[in-house]
Amino acid sequence: MEPFSALLVSADPGSLAVTQKVLEKYGLSVKIVASAQAADQLIKTTKFDLGVFDHDLPEALNLVAGRATSANPKMVFALVSDTQLNDVRDRRIHFVVQKPFTADLFARSLRAAYGTMVRERRLGYRHPVRIKPVACELIQDRGNQTLKSSIILDISQTGMCIQTLEILPQGVTLQIDFQLPEGRELIHSTGSVMWTRASGRTGIRFIHVPPPEQKSLTTWLDSMLPCEMEAIPRAAPPSTRPERMAELQM
Repeated sequence: MEPFSALLVSADPGSLAVTQKVLEKYGLSVKIVASAQAADQLIKTTKFDLGVFDHDLPEALNLVAGRATSANPKMVFALVSDTQLNDVRDRRIHFVVQKPFTADLFARSLRAAYGTMVRERRLGYRHPVRIKPVACELIQDRGNQTLKSSIILDISQTGMCIQTLEILPQGVTLQIDFQLPEGRELIHSTGSVMWTRASGRTGIRFIHVPPPEQKSLTTWLDSMLPCEMEAIPRAAPPSTRPERMAELQM
């Protein structure tokens, strides 16, 4: 399993030294850039679990300008001075760390965010499989089309990847019924095509799975998680002074 990834956007030597040391101590893979332009290019090409944006760097917080911004990085920290606190309002920022700060304070913020990051990773984790569906149909107004040679290649709590002979248009709806390995429960799913490749490989996002079957699917996927993904901190992080760190709602 790949380590969590972090994008660190700052040109402040003091902030860089503290944040990089803490992030690497907690096992995150860190990319450092010293300009908003460089950060913008990386965000367009690379997915990050965490982004740390220094408000002293011109245009840095504009990369997370509003709630409608694409959720990359998934979790966002802002490093701000006490005179800049109002600037973070109405932006997609989850944690604010007030400068100057210590390694201990930043570590507390990271621990507070870590549980959410792990849950996001668990939710999106795709387990490789090779399952022939019991039924796989393209839902159409003029009548359903059976996709006879489809194979499920991986599956998560939110969707799956399938291989088909047909090239399916983005946005069409599929009804896919499949049985989990080892003779487990039959899952009846409805999904939408999110992407497709010329090879016939197709990404499906679940639209509906009956709740009891979703629970069975989640239980099975949890049982297949790599052991390192079970390491979710169970103790609450130490309390922090509100004037030093503020947690903002998404």
